[in-house]
Amino acid sequence: MKCLIVDDDPLICDLLKHFCSKVEAISGVTVTNNGFESVNLINQQEFDLILLDYDLPDITGKEILKLVGLDTSVIMITANKNFGSESYEFEQVVDFLVKPIDFTRFMKGIQKVQRVRKTTAGMHSQQLFIKDGTKLVKVDLNEVLYLKSAANYVELVLSDRKIMTLMTLKEIEQKLPDQFQRVHRSYIVNVDKIESISGGDILIHGEEVSISDSYEKDLLRKINLLN
Repeated sequence: MKCLIVDDDPLICDLLKHFCSKVEAISGVTVTNNGFESVNLINQQEFDLILLDYDLPDITGKEILKLVGLDTSVIMITANKNFGSESYEFEQVVDFLVKPIDFTRFMKGIQKVQRVRKTTAGMHSQQLFIKDGTKLVKVDLNEVLYLKSAANYVELVLSDRKIMTLMTLKEIEQKLPDQFQRVHRSYIVNVDKIESISGGDILIHGEEVSISDSYEKDLLRKINLLN
């Protein structure tokens, strides 16, 4: 999982980053002490897990939660013991940790996240209905080579055709099964269709798709080239 830590207390951030380093399932950690910076990070990158301080001075955790997609799990960090019931108004919130935080309680939260993500992954269908113009088209996702962002549209590229739909790449990504991986701000690929990877490019069905540096390690982990 790619993790984002958002807390205005540097000591809490250091502690959470240390805890994350002990968890094999967490592949990378980004840390910010600034709420507004976290908004930019969430808009620019895909995170599987966010450890989010509810009581930020510049923007509340609640406001940030409104920007987090349903495919991202959130563990709230708070000093307020009565926060629990309010936190579960948001589907993304899996657990909340009350300061001071110890590793045992932290791990219980991570285990909850893993259970939720495993269940959600199992719910993803291999078929998807896509709005193409005025009609709904059923797409067998196993036949999709890659997806490309084109302004306000997403282009689904199959071996024999292309389908355009009025969605963002982030919106459609949440509906895709596990064999799909974001490799660029503008591309998601079907890992099962990759023929080769070389020089920052992926070859799929004779076509080249670029890999950006920020997504390359995630792709290699998915295809088991990295531990």
